[in-house]
Amino acid sequence: MPNIIDLDDKKKRLEFVKSVKDGAVFAYPTEAVYGLGCDIKNKKSIKKILDIKKRDISKGLIVISDNLEKVRELIDDNFFKIFVESNSDNVPTTWLCPANPKVLPEITGSSKKVAIRITRHSVSCALCKILNMPIISTSANISGQKPILTPEEILDYFSNNIDYIVDGKIGESKNPTRILDLITKEVLREGG
Repeated sequence: MPNIIDLDDKKKRLEFVKSVKDGAVFAYPTEAVYGLGCDIKNKKSIKKILDIKKRDISKGLIVISDNLEKVRELIDDNFFKIFVESNSDNVPTTWLCPANPKVLPEITGSSKKVAIRITRHSVSCALCKILNMPIISTSANISGQKPILTPEEILDYFSNNIDYIVDGKIGESKNPTRILDLITKEVLREGG
């Protein structure tokens, strides 16, 4: 059974940060749905998320951050300036960027690109600040099924497979965020 974590509880927050660095997987509210997250450098945690979702590794995963600097090392240096310039509007957007070769293949999938979103959702931002790192952000669901919108559904579907549920509300977006290719600006997924 996962622990419910209130990010305002300093003692539990410290325990949570240590657990995530040690490999914990957590569910948390995002702009439109509940997501599953973990440390982007922990292969074991990422594999656990892929297994929970029954998601093929070739599809890759999204990374979110509360600021641009935390994701600088994930993007090929030649394209970071374009990424910064592309994040100037207020529409939540996931950008498919040329990846730094150091990014784990579990994140990039079968491509040489990494999907990154600078989130403005309050709980997601707080998570990245508290953990002081970008995190994995993939919808909390079995691949191909509808995304989960409540903590109760998280408990029903994933209670034995995740370590924490972060307390908070999902945003007001009706659909997951749009995904655009950073270089071509091609729309890969319409968003809400």
